[in-house]
Amino acid sequence: MPNMILKPFHAVQNTVDSISMYRLVSGTLLGLAALSIGAGFFNLLVHSGLSQIFSLSLALITALSTNWFIATVTKISVNHESAVITALIMFFLIMPQGNVLDTWPLALATAIAVLSKFILVYKKQHLFNPAAFGLAALGFAGIHASSWWVANPILFIPLLMGGILVVMKVRKWPMILSFVAASFVLYIVDVFAYGDPLAPAVPIFFISWPILFLVFYMLTEPFTTPAMKNQQILYATIVAFLAMSPLASTFFSFTPELALVMASAVMLPARLSQKLFLSYESKRLIAKDVYEFVFKKPEGFTFRAGQYLEWMLPQESADKRGIRRYFSIASAPTEKNIMMACKIHAKGSSYKKALMQLDVGDKIIASQLAGDFVIEEAEDKLGFIAGGIGITPFRSQIKDMVDTGKMHDTKLLYCVNEISELAYEAEFESAIARQLPLEMIAVIAKAKENDAESASAKKHSPLEVSAEQGFITLEMISRRVPDFLERTWYISGPPPMVSAYRRLLKKAGVPGKQIKTDFFPGAT
Repeated sequence: MPNMILKPFHAVQNTVDSISMYRLVSGTLLGLAALSIGAGFFNLLVHSGLSQIFSLSLALITALSTNWFIATVTKISVNHESAVITALIMFFLIMPQGNVLDTWPLALATAIAVLSKFILVYKKQHLFNPAAFGLAALGFAGIHASSWWVANPILFIPLLMGGILVVMKVRKWPMILSFVAASFVLYIVDVFAYGDPLAPAVPIFFISWPILFLVFYMLTEPFTTPAMKNQQILYATIVAFLAMSPLASTFFSFTPELALVMASAVMLPARLSQKLFLSYESKRLIAKDVYEFVFKKPEGFTFRAGQYLEWMLPQESADKRGIRRYFSIASAPTEKNIMMACKIHAKGSSYKKALMQLDVGDKIIASQLAGDFVIEEAEDKLGFIAGGIGITPFRSQIKDMVDTGKMHDTKLLYCVNEISELAYEAEFESAIARQLPLEMIAVIAKAKENDAESASAKKHSPLEVSAEQGFITLEMISRRVPDFLERTWYISGPPPMVSAYRRLLKKAGVPGKQIKTDFFPGAT
């Protein structure tokens, strides 16, 4: 039975991971809009299909023309997909009007939203959720109040399905669930305070309140979300309190969009991150089909070993995966360059082809520094499990240990299909030679290697004697890492592998709090 449930889930997860974040969000919103317009034509909604078509067209034209105007005036590259998403969100938040002359607040709010991404910025990073700011500006000025008409029974199921796909992509379930739970508790407290019956109030919360649209499509906006998990939970709780608490409303009337803007302002110290224009310097082959890319490190940029960045590389003809990827930083904070590495096949994506064609001095844009996959000082004994290119955060952490003198007792189990796929082997051997208490154990999936390249690599590998064959098992962990229950475990690699080895460690008795997994949107 578990496999019957998990197999379709993993299939959907793999499909979601193969689509860029922008395409997934815009696609689910367009699908929701199409269903809404269809329902309007069948008189299932108060808003007619024609009025919705006009509102949607107006929002899209306003967003894209404003984006084009900014690109023309400033001569900077703009993301039109982002403008489309802003327009789609605004469409669902300002009620369609039968009289076309009454739709000007939608155009004004959309224009303000797009402009805010270029005016209200810090280090070339916008500070507030654009749609929320556009709506809040109109409401605060007394020009127009948002309606959040997307919250209705007809759109509930498609909204829920599309929203779940978005959260599967970003994997911010703790933040999402914290917001929903806090909002629900505050709502129920209010229901009891007014003496209303509880039974009919529960479905109203989910179906007729804007909670789900707010949490799926606005709270998850990556540029205005804090980087660390605990900060994200705090951020979600603040939004819920401002939007739902009677106590907050005694001081000021907080609409959902204003609550989001105010919470973003409160969390600014935890959110401010620099958009980096990194200058390409070099690349090198570090394992079979794996390349390391080196960029000049901007002055003043700091990070923690194990964190990741979003890397944007504009292309003329991008495929469906888009122009953005999330990669761990392979270099240590102590090094003078920023490095990342990825696996590149001959028939790879347009993004990776463009990456391979970079010339010295070309620029790539890196932003959204984030990640909780970092070692704490109190963690004395560590266990690392890396799968393929999932070795990159460990390369950063181990180099950081060497450079700073942090002596964490570390066991690294490095899983690859064949010896030739091992990356950074020389760096790890150097760390051991410098007396770092590190043991690296190669776990080779293929028992026999037929191609000459793999055989040659295995012949000269210093790990040949200590390598394990097959996949990691409890017996292997018990034999190679007898004190595994005392260690804090870090797992990085393909999502199915990460999930499988997390389950294995928990089954072996390792407490969940001693297991950390690496994930960033678009990991696969």
